[in-house]
Amino acid sequence: MTQGEMITDLSYLKEMSGNDKNIISEMIDIFLEQIPEFEEEISRSFEARNWQDLGAIAHKAKSSVRTMGMENSGDCLEQLEHFSKGNLKFELQLKRENRIEFSPQDEKNWTNVKNETMNDIDLVNIPVLVEEFLSQCPLAIKELKKTLGQL
Repeated sequence: MTQGEMITDLSYLKEMSGNDKNIISEMIDIFLEQIPEFEEEISRSFEARNWQDLGAIAHKAKSSVRTMGMENSGDCLEQLEHFSKGNLKFELQLKRENRIEFSPQDEKNWTNVKNETMNDIDLVNIPVLVEEFLSQCPLAIKELKKTLGQL
């Protein structure tokens, strides 16, 4: 990303809202309330190596950041979601190979991830994606607060 390039692009939000400033303002306010939760949960899940939670929060946050035109962040979250599912699949496969009985939650997770093809068990990609997402959030917040002041 180059100097002066925006993190956010509200074109989609403007189009979907019919350029209604009240709706745009409300959506930005909601996003500004959500983003600290996304940052905290992604950091916590990554540090705990809780792939299920990391994938779930990445999935949840993805549509919100894309609504704000944060395409790069949306792509990071999409990759985090897939890598997390792949890591969860890897861990469940180890349980199966070691004949460790699946809990009901393991069974549910297995159904969700058994066809996943990506994993990052060596943690090469996930830390980079987490850091990229977390570094973009404060910049996006700053941009969106400025936009709110101009509405």
